[in-house]
Amino acid sequence: ISAAISTPIPAPTPVVTATPNGQPGGTHRDGHQERQETLSTLGPGLAYSRLLRLRTGPLIEQPSILLECDLCQSWELTSDFAYEFQLRPGVQWQNQEPVNGRELVASDLEYSYQRMQTPGWANATMFSQQGIAGFEPLDEHRLRVNLDFLDSDALLSLADGHSKIVAREVVERYGDLKDSPVIGTGPWIWEDTIQGVGTTLSANPTYFEEGLPFLNQLN
Repeated sequence: ISAAISTPIPAPTPVVTATPNGQPGGTHRDGHQERQETLSTLGPGLAYSRLLRLRTGPLIEQPSILLECDLCQSWELTSDFAYEFQLRPGVQWQNQEPVNGRELVASDLEYSYQRMQTPGWANATMFSQQGIAGFEPLDEHRLRVNLDFLDSDALLSLADGHSKIVAREVVERYGDLKDSPVIGTGPWIWEDTIQGVGTTLSANPTYFEEGLPFLNQLN
């Protein structure tokens, strides 16, 4: 009679990921320097605009990658394979120091995109990975986006939540946007952010889309 031989069941080996280096605590409001989505698409990020945005609405099936203009009126692909954007005329920065409600111009977009590409920042390579070679204002209301190669995702990077258009004056006064006032061209004016509590915003009375936002305040 042969004896049964039992094979021991192997025990799983736990995989432990090392804790990343860093200091706990702290907060800031600079969406260009941060990878997390909540800072760029919610909270203080609602004060800013982008060149393009993802289309939403009751007839749009989500998730969607359909694009529409935010700060632009239209865009076209040129014969030499660049995108040229016509900006909305009369878009005003929120009427706060040090921007004081001046009109948005194409050089504001160029400045913001170059700032995003600061070496070492979280989103520094987002544009180059999608084939975008650089940005060129053609006049106050026209922006050319040069391409290294054609990539259908190039425009999606301009609609990314981190691709916010910021004011040069604010950066120059405060050094960065981590602790500065949040001043954009979006539908909401930032009032304050209290860590662990939330952000308070009020409706922008000079927002370029007439009739929006519907609410007077957002908490």
